[in-house]
Amino acid sequence: MLLLSWRKRCAVKDILSQSTIAVTIEVRPRCLVPDTNCFVDYLPAIEMIAKAHPLYQLMVPIIVINELEGLSKGIRHLSPKQQTSAINELLTPVTKSFVLPIAPASVADTGVGTQTVNSVSLPSLQHAAKVAELSKKAIHFIKSRNPALKCVTTKGSILKTSNFTVEDDDGDLKSNDDRILETALNLCRHNVKEKQAGTRYLTLDVVLLTTDRNLRVKAISNDLPVRELPDFIKWAGLSA
Repeated sequence: MLLLSWRKRCAVKDILSQSTIAVTIEVRPRCLVPDTNCFVDYLPAIEMIAKAHPLYQLMVPIIVINELEGLSKGIRHLSPKQQTSAINELLTPVTKSFVLPIAPASVADTGVGTQTVNSVSLPSLQHAAKVAELSKKAIHFIKSRNPALKCVTTKGSILKTSNFTVEDDDGDLKSNDDRILETALNLCRHNVKEKQAGTRYLTLDVVLLTTDRNLRVKAISNDLPVRELPDFIKWAGLSA
């Protein structure tokens, strides 16, 4: 019985040794690819990185600019009547009716204690207004012609201006996160890659900046260096 168990362990070990590929990655951060949330949530940190130019170069995917432009519209996606009611609600707080639950559910699901304006909750409107304002500031920064910032297409082509943000649609159904990831991966095309004794050695100067967990997992699975922006700022020793 013990002999059989030992043979099984040896067989499994042999299979794993044949299927495992060792990867050694040396990261020399130079090109930083921030996602949309970085500009919305951490614009001051982005500005700190820009001040460190030419040590770091911000590479902004076109899809990020498109997302920011969409977010900057705020409540304009509502009907004119909803917009008027929303603005009045935000500027002049008054007593409104509250939404009552039709059936037992959690507070988060029912919206108990949440003021509403034409089926749009007040906290949602306030959040949209805040995000819209932050997005406008981010767009202004991106279009300020700062030498520390360059716009890049999904295919990795660097643009001379941020005024053109339309790409040819290949007809695929990729998500915006996948396009951001693809942009960063295409920027890695000219990095050093070699293989010695079954081990892959990569020297990369591209780092994806995101707090999105799923996007970080995808980046790691593609051997792409990735960090959360606050962590990178701390690691780089940057300060205002």
